[in-house]
Amino acid sequence: MGDEKSKSTSVLQHIESALYVINQLCIGFVTIWVSWTCLRQDLSGIRLHAWLVTFGFVFLMAEGMMCFYDGSWLTVRYSRKYKTAFHVVLQILGGGMGVAGCLIQLIRDDWAISVTLHARLGFAAFILCLISLLSGLVAFLARCLSRTISPLANKTFHVVLSIAAFVIAMMAQFYGYTQTRIFKGQGQDFVVLMQVVTMVLMVLTSIGAIKSLYQKFGSLTS
Repeated sequence: MGDEKSKSTSVLQHIESALYVINQLCIGFVTIWVSWTCLRQDLSGIRLHAWLVTFGFVFLMAEGMMCFYDGSWLTVRYSRKYKTAFHVVLQILGGGMGVAGCLIQLIRDDWAISVTLHARLGFAAFILCLISLLSGLVAFLARCLSRTISPLANKTFHVVLSIAAFVIAMMAQFYGYTQTRIFKGQGQDFVVLMQVVTMVLMVLTSIGAIKSLYQKFGSLTS
């Protein structure tokens, strides 16, 4: 029984490692392509918006969410203390860039939200990201506030918000490929490929966070 359990655990670890590598390739592909598309011309206006939200949400925030992922060979050698530090820094930088990108577009549109699905999802991600960053700060200070706020409950709330903000941001990214003018001329097939890759990285990045959420829910109900 022990050998069978060990083998199944080993297989699961290999699968998680493989999914992690695939996810890194997807994140890198999207980030590099969008960065090249935006940086090869004047980085202002809609291009600045697209680059900030992509680099912030797709790259930095995704990497921050995967710091605690079991299959992460980038952070597996570090203690939870260092993983938490990496997570906090990446989330602040990523969330900050994403929020800045959304603010730039809101200012350009005179604070009016466009009727496109991309714009509405982007605004929702903007609001959720702000709340998520605030809850993350509270979670980081949870030990000091343990008398007034349950650290476990707040961390659970933070994980739920982070997943929601990330998923909605990726959906906004998905529709942004077809509903913003800067990606026109890339070819329909290539745009579809980018949409598929974005959905793959959204799912794979969320796996670790959902796993953590499940464990926290179990701790709350036990």
